[in-house]
Amino acid sequence: MTHPVWIGASVPAGVAQLKTFRRLKLGDCVLTLLPMEKSEALAVATYCRKHRIRLYFSELLYRGTTDLCWAARRKMPRKEFYSKSDLEEIVGAAGEFYGGRLVIGEAGGILYWLSTYTIGRRVGEFVNLTPVQNAAQAHDAYVRYLKRFLRYERQELGGAPLLDAESSMVFQYHAEAGIDGLVLESMPGDPHRMHAAIRGVARAGGKPWGTHIASACYGGVRLDELWQKRWKISLYHAYMAGAGFIWPESGHYEYDQSCGQSFSFQSRETRRIRRTLREAHRFSRIHTRPSQGPEVALAVVHGHLDGSPGMWSRHVWGQFKGKKWRAGPAEAGWDLMDHFFRKEDWSNGYVQGERDFSGNPPYGQYDIVPAEAPLRALRAYRCLLFLGWNTMTAPIYRKLREYVMAGGHLVMYLPHLSTRTDRSAPVTLFRNGDFRDLCGAQVLGKEPPRVAGVKCIHQSSLPGYRFPLWRTNTDPRFIGEMTPARLKLSTARVISGYDDYYRATPEQLAARPVVIENSLGKGKVFLIALWQYPGDEELRPLTRDILRTVLVGEQGDIRLLASDRVRYAVYEGTTPPARRKYRVVYLLNTDPDCAAFVRLWVNGKTTRSFQIPAGDLRVAYLLGPMLIAPAKRCVDLRSWRSSRNGQRIEFFNLEEQRFDAQNLGDARVAMTLNGAPLRCEPGARLTLRVARRVDPARRRFFAPDFLHEPAVKYVSAGLAY
Repeated sequence: MTHPVWIGASVPAGVAQLKTFRRLKLGDCVLTLLPMEKSEALAVATYCRKHRIRLYFSELLYRGTTDLCWAARRKMPRKEFYSKSDLEEIVGAAGEFYGGRLVIGEAGGILYWLSTYTIGRRVGEFVNLTPVQNAAQAHDAYVRYLKRFLRYERQELGGAPLLDAESSMVFQYHAEAGIDGLVLESMPGDPHRMHAAIRGVARAGGKPWGTHIASACYGGVRLDELWQKRWKISLYHAYMAGAGFIWPESGHYEYDQSCGQSFSFQSRETRRIRRTLREAHRFSRIHTRPSQGPEVALAVVHGHLDGSPGMWSRHVWGQFKGKKWRAGPAEAGWDLMDHFFRKEDWSNGYVQGERDFSGNPPYGQYDIVPAEAPLRALRAYRCLLFLGWNTMTAPIYRKLREYVMAGGHLVMYLPHLSTRTDRSAPVTLFRNGDFRDLCGAQVLGKEPPRVAGVKCIHQSSLPGYRFPLWRTNTDPRFIGEMTPARLKLSTARVISGYDDYYRATPEQLAARPVVIENSLGKGKVFLIALWQYPGDEELRPLTRDILRTVLVGEQGDIRLLASDRVRYAVYEGTTPPARRKYRVVYLLNTDPDCAAFVRLWVNGKTTRSFQIPAGDLRVAYLLGPMLIAPAKRCVDLRSWRSSRNGQRIEFFNLEEQRFDAQNLGDARVAMTLNGAPLRCEPGARLTLRVARRVDPARRRFFAPDFLHEPAVKYVSAGLAY
């Protein structure tokens, strides 16, 4: 059995605080300050190893310096601190339960903070980058700056692995600088976007990653009911996204507010925060999340030399001198990902077919993957989509071609094939626009800018892609100012063309291409032959429809029919001991107030609807043709075997509860579920009560009083953050 997700908390320094944490049953991992007494530090590490608590230390260096004042909360000369061998001894005492140390915390702030934060180190942390001329120089300056601190950490302090703590989506540059593991500070930015970014980089580089939830600072201004719901949802969102470890930054022991309110350790509000954390810990220990991570079919490419942090700042690469560094259409493309999680309006006639699967990306998740990722990492995705900045290089172009040849789908706009690094320079196309070996076309130049719309003349050769193919004698759609490319087609075919009048022939539109499709090897390339970025304000109506087409077209064999407040993820696991493959669907209702009714579409068969409470998580198992959906989430698949009498399925179950069983196959299924015999006809749904069943190896997590908080004497002390 794989280890459950590590869930824990940030705690003050010292063994006494670890004992309090353990008595409170808040988890099995801690983020804490390194004690200043070596004997105490060794005792902390030893205690964690003995009690199987994963230990993470907070930063030692004050940000932007080599001063050891973060560790001691005072300026500290190097000679007064532990030697490198001392620190390695402390780390070694924790053994396999040492998870790493946070370093370069919030270094991405150089890119997403306002200029007033960094110029002259006004907030006393990282300093602004030296002004440069182009994106390549800016990239080098940022990575070089980070390497300086990582080099010092490794050479002078030791104690690897070294983990970053980052709020924005620039994890790829931290990985490039040499970080060992990745930590997302969730909540300052969009959790959907940032989890996609950290997961994409972690997968590309084979790095561990987790989530540090900053609810106290970014969950709201007071501990009201919505704050409490937001905190709970953030925990399960991180779990569902695939985080290997999760903890809250602060607020779970005490909470102080600038508006004059504060909450003590014993307050009703903070006790509720801890109960929610305890519930998540219990769930992670009872339920086994398959270890492979969520299934992801779609990746948005974080382009080469893209300096957008994806949050806050309206400048790029932390550069503030010159208009060219202001965020523009390239950066606006990242905001288009908000549409991934919005259902299409009922009046949108472009939505066709039997079901509307909009409102979630394929399998409920997408990754943001670096353009520099190895080919093996890119091949894990069925589709690659470019939305932001990209500076094309020969290695990246060659890799994209190999990706498509092997069966991948590639969607990009003309500027993504540009070689420019200077943002004030015009778009200059890679290989002078000769993309016949990738896109099936050669770009000969520009047509004059014009206000026009788009009409579709052919459907895609991919069956799932449904472009808005109507008659050509109709009003142009998606009207805006555009600069079309002059193309010479070789193997590409025109999907749609631009027009500015009601009447047009297919031949006329084919001579004015906008979207072209090229078949290459086993894959497809879709090029939007316009000289603007997808986030350009004038192109947004068109881009949104292209995204609709791609997101629905890439849907997998498991799809969700629900409100767009419901997030989901699909994991594949293998059962002990028969090693049979099964899948788990995690369904998170992010609506804080209203329950959600959902239906799953599985290989063309649609389930009956079932309900997810407001702000809650539910799990559903796919075991062959059977969908098994417990009403409450604290269950674990014990075994799944075949016998002469049919399927035999056993679950551990925290409490007696209702299980829904639905047959999505074409034949009757004979089975026993926790000993109860069932015969389920094709399409039928059965509901049964399943008794509590305890796993003897995890008995303490099944204890009826596990959520009860014992009386403890908490000594108020500073948390790591």
